[in-house]
Amino acid sequence: MEHLIKLLEEYYKAPEIFQAGRYWKSYEDKIISEIGKADISKLRSGDYPIFGTFGYSESVYHYHPDMPFYQKSLKKLIRKYFITNKALLPYSLRLGDIREMAYTNCLSQGELANIRSIAEIETSTFGSPSDLFEIKGKKYTMQFLNFYIRLCFAQRFLKLKGDETIVELGSGSGFQVEVLKKVFPDLTILCFDLPYPLYLCEQYIDGSLGSHMVTGSAETLNWTDLTGVKKGNVHFLGNWKFPLLKNIKFDVFCNAASFGEMEPDIVRNYLNYVLDSCRQIYLLQSRKGKESTSKSGVVTPITFDDYNSMLTNFDLVKESDAFEAHRRMSQSGGYFQAVWRKESQK
Repeated sequence: MEHLIKLLEEYYKAPEIFQAGRYWKSYEDKIISEIGKADISKLRSGDYPIFGTFGYSESVYHYHPDMPFYQKSLKKLIRKYFITNKALLPYSLRLGDIREMAYTNCLSQGELANIRSIAEIETSTFGSPSDLFEIKGKKYTMQFLNFYIRLCFAQRFLKLKGDETIVELGSGSGFQVEVLKKVFPDLTILCFDLPYPLYLCEQYIDGSLGSHMVTGSAETLNWTDLTGVKKGNVHFLGNWKFPLLKNIKFDVFCNAASFGEMEPDIVRNYLNYVLDSCRQIYLLQSRKGKESTSKSGVVTPITFDDYNSMLTNFDLVKESDAFEAHRRMSQSGGYFQAVWRKESQK
C-alpha cells in the first residue's frame, strides 16, 4: 500500500481535469480499501467483486446435471407455463460448447487478421482465474479470448508490424496488454490510468509477463519527459502524466470502455494530447454513452458522434458493432469499435 499511497498523493496534486469524474468517484474509496486487504495472487478468483468494475470479472456458469428433483420439476413448470417460444431456449448448449465455439471463432478471426494464432498462445494463470479451461493443451479464459477478438478486429485496419509504440489510456485489468504482448512480443506499450487500477494492472502484468518486461510506476512517478521509455517494455504511468505525450510521436492510441465513464470535457482534454502525436486511434465504447441519472453514473453521456467530431484531422477507417468471442456486446444500448487514421497517413 505504501506505493499506492504515493501514487494517490501525486494524483491528488494534479489539475482537476485529470481527477476522476462522478462515475469513478463513487467507487474510489471502496476500491482503495479493498486493495489494502486483497491477496494479489487471487486477483482473478472472483473473491473481490469490486475489482470487476475495471475488468477482473471472470465469472463461471456452473451447469449442474444432477440437480435435485424439486429443482428439475420447477424448471419444467417454468418452461411449460412461462416460456412459450421454445425456439428461444439455449439449444441444450453446455459450457464446453460455448468455449469451443468462442475458440473456433478466435481461430477464424486470427486468420482474417493475419496475426499469431490463438492456438499458439495462452493466458497466464497468475491471479488464480476462476474461468480457467484448456483447449488442445493451452490454457484460456473467456476474457482472454474476448481480448484476442478485439485485437483481431483492430489489426485488420491498424496493420501492426509488431515493433510499434502503443499508448493505452485506461488499461484496466491489463488483459489487452497481455494479449498484445503475446501476439506481438516486441511492442512498446505505455499504460496510463488512475492510481488504483494502475496499481493492480501493474501487479498483474508483472506476474503474467515477468518483471523484466515492466517499467513500473515507481520509476515513472518522477518522470518529467518520456526519454526513459524502454523499447519492448510495458510502462505504467499515472493518468496525470498524460501531457508528456505532447512531445513524442507514437503509432497507436487506444481506449476501451473507459472514455464512456468520463465527461466529454475530460475526454476532449485527453485527446488533445494525442491528436498531433499518433498515427492511428482505436476505440471501443458504448454507442449511446454510459448510464446517467441525476445522482449517479456520468453527468453527460458521450456518444459515437461526439468521438467522431473530436477526432479532427482523422478519417474514420472502419466502424462496427463490438463483439466478444461468443456474443455481441449489447449493454447500455450496444458497443461500437472503430479505427481512425490521421489524414496525412492515407
